Amino acid sequence: MRYELFIGLRYLRSKRRQAFISVIGLISILGVFIGVMSLNVVLAVMKGFEEELKEKILGVNSHIVVLNYDGPIENYQELRNKVLEIRDVVGASPFIYGQAMLVSETNVVGVVVRGIDPKNAGSVTSIEEAVGRGVVGRQKKVKSEHLRMIGKELISKLNRETGSGRPPLIIGKEVAATLGVAVGDVVSLVSPFGSVGPFGPQAKTKRFEIIGIFDYGMVEYDSSIAYMSLKYAMDFFGMDKKVSGIEVKVRDPYEARAIAEDISRVLGFPFYTRNWEEVNRSLFRALRLERIAIGIFLGFIILVAALDIVSTLTMVVMEKGKDIAILRAIGATKAGIMRIFIADGMIIGLIGTFLGSATGFGICYLIKTYDAVKRLIPFDPEVYFVSEFPVKIEASYFIMVALFSLIICFLATLYPSYQASRKDPVEVLRYE
Repeated sequence: MRYELFIGLRYLRSKRRQAFISVIGLISILGVFIGVMSLNVVLAVMKGFEEELKEKILGVNSHIVVLNYDGPIENYQELRNKVLEIRDVVGASPFIYGQAMLVSETNVVGVVVRGIDPKNAGSVTSIEEAVGRGVVGRQKKVKSEHLRMIGKELISKLNRETGSGRPPLIIGKEVAATLGVAVGDVVSLVSPFGSVGPFGPQAKTKRFEIIGIFDYGMVEYDSSIAYMSLKYAMDFFGMDKKVSGIEVKVRDPYEARAIAEDISRVLGFPFYTRNWEEVNRSLFRALRLERIAIGIFLGFIILVAALDIVSTLTMVVMEKGKDIAILRAIGATKAGIMRIFIADGMIIGLIGTFLGSATGFGICYLIKTYDAVKRLIPFDPEVYFVSEFPVKIEASYFIMVALFSLIICFLATLYPSYQASRKDPVEVLRYE
């Protein structure tokens, strides 16, 4: 062991005469510990919220959408086959997009009507799971595979008329609650873009029977979307065997931008693409800025702990003035004296950082693994898009926080260490 580290460890040990200094050292360790632990837990939770939100958004929307500058797409099946041949594309499905009003006996609500292909819709979004959850209910813990099986069976009925002879419709649970309807009820779908009659433009109205209610878990989607079969959407919106675009799912959502460029290059003009990151750029940018801001504010806890390290080392330097003079007299260099007190400060930083990282990881692991811990802070699914604490453990975040903590602790040691190295042994020992 180098003599600097040996002496530094001795200075941190508690003696009766130096008990106050040791207490301040423990408080410094505690400050670093709390700062590192809090920062790790909060960053993991914020990352969990972001990942959960991405999962919700990608459940409703596809990774890439292929559109046409000229409007609706006519030869959509041929276009779909071309898209499926492109690398890392795992699913593609045509869709129709339109806006209308749903009218029940008690209320009216505006919705986004999405015409889907029941055979392929489940390959690009999690609609099957959402419809299955609407049947089973959110309170029951059911595997995703079972939910998808239930949803797939129900979605397959979109292509067939119901027993009453009306076309089928699937709506969100919030839409159903607003309209006061349930499965089996009949609602009117009204579009402002109808035919032109003798008295001018007339709204188009058609009666649909609700065969299912989906639950994505986000009020924004559950209160604004209605699904129908592609053929009924063509008839209602007058698309004449055309679609609004092609939804595409890729193997890795984070490669969607590059794959979208490949699709645009293969299809050529007048087709163009939009990926999910581009559509939701502002939302995720806001979440990222929020995570950075919270990280900065929590980082001030570590800075406060670093100030404790400065005060601890300053008091040690004042207490050990005679020892420093003797060390200088027997040959210790100024750099050696600095290393003694840098070692003191770094020991405090290392212990606090290690304990904070370990405890933070343990808390995140408990929240992620055990349901009982998740429910300690309940979330109302009617208000939030999550029902329990989301946590995403990323090693890079823990390493980044640990490095930040150690750098701050190192910087905190420089001033008192420099002051210790400047002590003149002759002046200190003159009156001893």
